[in-house]
Amino acid sequence: MHPWRERLARWFDAPARACPLSPNAITVIALILNLAAAAALAGGGRRPVLFLIAVAVVTVGGLADAFDGIVARVQGKSSKLGDFIDHVADRISDTAVAWGWMMGSGVHPFLVAAGVFAVMLNGYVGTQIEATWHERNYEGVGRGEFVLALVVYPIISYILASNGWLGVRLAALSIPEWLTVVMIATAVLAIVQRFILAARLERSR
Repeated sequence: MHPWRERLARWFDAPARACPLSPNAITVIALILNLAAAAALAGGGRRPVLFLIAVAVVTVGGLADAFDGIVARVQGKSSKLGDFIDHVADRISDTAVAWGWMMGSGVHPFLVAAGVFAVMLNGYVGTQIEATWHERNYEGVGRGEFVLALVVYPIISYILASNGWLGVRLAALSIPEWLTVVMIATAVLAIVQRFILAARLERSR
């Protein structure tokens, strides 16, 4: 997803220069949007259309989350406090949206807990690398892929819920539960990649 990050920076450069909102205000707006999306996802099993509404809100929230950094850069408003708020908001957003999707899709509570833990740990490890080595790295599986998954997954859940298939099981797991397993495995892969990155950064010093 790194090439898209660079493209968004180019596309949003002019609007970012003219934006009257502070980067921190945009971060808070993105957080509110993602929390609203999480609430919609949690209710998607009862009202499938909420899955589609959540897709739109998550997309806008994701763009807003990228926009705050661009505004901070082009307007010269970057700050340590802003970076801290952005990281905290990202962790809350990721956990809430993942939780909302799993709850709304009827995922088993054990897998919900494992999914939330994997998402939180993945985010923490990535942030800790930056805090320890003062370097941002977008190699491997990152937050962009995670956000993309939480746009695609609710669409699948909408199709399943609309047709009464949310509870259909394959080898003892429903389709959303299999998707949760994929999400957990991807988070574990990302964590392993970041440990390898940490070892490489340490050797380069």
